[in-house]
Amino acid sequence: MKTSLIIVTYNRPGALSLILKSIERQTVLPTEVIIADDGSTDDTLQIINTFQKKFPVPLLHVWHEDKGFRAAAIRNSAIKSSSGDYLIFSDGDLFFHKNFIRDFKTHARKNEALIGSRVFLKKTATDSRIANQRANAVFPLLSEEIETNRLNSLRFPLINKFLKPLKYSSRLRGGLLGVWKKDILAVNGWNEDFQGWGMEDTELVARLFNQGLIFKKIKFQAITYHLWHKIESREKVSTNQLLLEKTVTEKLKWCSYGLKKEPAHLS
Repeated sequence: MKTSLIIVTYNRPGALSLILKSIERQTVLPTEVIIADDGSTDDTLQIINTFQKKFPVPLLHVWHEDKGFRAAAIRNSAIKSSSGDYLIFSDGDLFFHKNFIRDFKTHARKNEALIGSRVFLKKTATDSRIANQRANAVFPLLSEEIETNRLNSLRFPLINKFLKPLKYSSRLRGGLLGVWKKDILAVNGWNEDFQGWGMEDTELVARLFNQGLIFKKIKFQAITYHLWHKIESREKVSTNQLLLEKTVTEKLKWCSYGLKKEPAHLS
């Protein structure tokens, strides 16, 4: 299967460089990597141009003007640019264990979506990793670099032979999500009504659940390492929460302002 890895970024070139180095180290490479750039104006383009010269797979850059936090919109642009039939979405604060892509591809099944695992790193560890560009993501269980989610640093592939479907919960996130392109097209992609930080990934998960997709969480595989960062503005959270509640309450499968924009919504 052809796999597109889609990574959201915004004005964090050091982190992006580390992420791309962790992709270069993958035991199984994706078909392509798409950087979904939410309006960066710093050295991000230079970093991408440098990596493109030697990257082992096509490295695409999708950008739109900075008009605030619009992760849903730039992810939709990345979907439109993708050639893969399986899409892996990752936030721009995560770099990858060397078997990350292998693990997602191993567990990809028809009519299923997968959620990966995160290990949260301390600020000091994050600063050091970015400064030294150390993408060799090997963290012992008791590593001083780890802030939380220590158990997620362990890799036990056999456990995932017994993965069970998840029940819907508003705690499920789509910031680290593997899904077939046909399934995300069926719900019209990410909902671009979500502007400002928060809930757009949870709402996508809700619509995919409503569509009948089975969700599974890969434990002790598909490991990522979360780079510390300042908390994003929560200014739009209450508005976004109402959008999420509408999707859940009305069991919506389709958003009117996603990959396709319905005329009534634009008027």
